[in-house]
Amino acid sequence: KHETFYIHDDMVVFLVEDTLFRLHSFFFKRDSEYFRNLFSQHGSSSEAHPVRLDGVSVANLETFLGVLYPSDFSKRTATTADEWTSVLALATKWSFTTIRSLAIRELFPLASPIEKIVVGRQYNIPGWLQDAYVAVCERPEALTKKEGERLGLDEVIKISQLRQDVR
Repeated sequence: KHETFYIHDDMVVFLVEDTLFRLHSFFFKRDSEYFRNLFSQHGSSSEAHPVRLDGVSVANLETFLGVLYPSDFSKRTATTADEWTSVLALATKWSFTTIRSLAIRELFPLASPIEKIVVGRQYNIPGWLQDAYVAVCERPEALTKKEGERLGLDEVIKISQLRQDVR
């Protein structure tokens, strides 16, 4: 038996919201400590006894699975900053380190400086923060109300102080 490419695999049934997903357990076991632990606690799954994935929407899981199970290897199913942020959120939550790295790489050119600050802080991507803060502080226009709400009061104050220092 080949060491890598002789795969013993079971199917796993997940319940997300009110939708069942039947998937190969191999990728989840191989790439995620979170799922290895979850499967060992849950035991076998079936339509009558699915593994519940609470706090996950069907749309976000579909986007994540599009990365895990690409239907076309020449293009990505996630294309927007919101979609890659959703992939990043699940990859981080579920400890998929390689998908997390992919999401960070794909999201970087799509994200605005504000998104880089919010996402960088939320998902611990410190390499994004300095350049994003500089871009926000050097731009001529002030923060919008929507940007301020996304950033939160502490970040708005920090950016306001930095903008004042730059001037």
